[in-house]
Amino acid sequence: MSEPTRIDMSAPDSNAIRETAANGGHLELHDSTRPDVAPVVLDDFLMAVMRGEIA
Repeated sequence: MSEPTRIDMSAPDSNAIRETAANGGHLELHDSTRPDVAPVVLDDFLMAVMRGEIA
């Protein structure tokens, strides 16, 4: 499995999110303004929900 695409939720890159979802990758969401909060990694199931494959 490849490394997840890191997305800073304080300034999200919607193109990177769409590209990662379309290519079947994973996202790691973090907030640079909140270093005390652990990042969230979206797994296969959550990415499938995001792509609309699971209702």
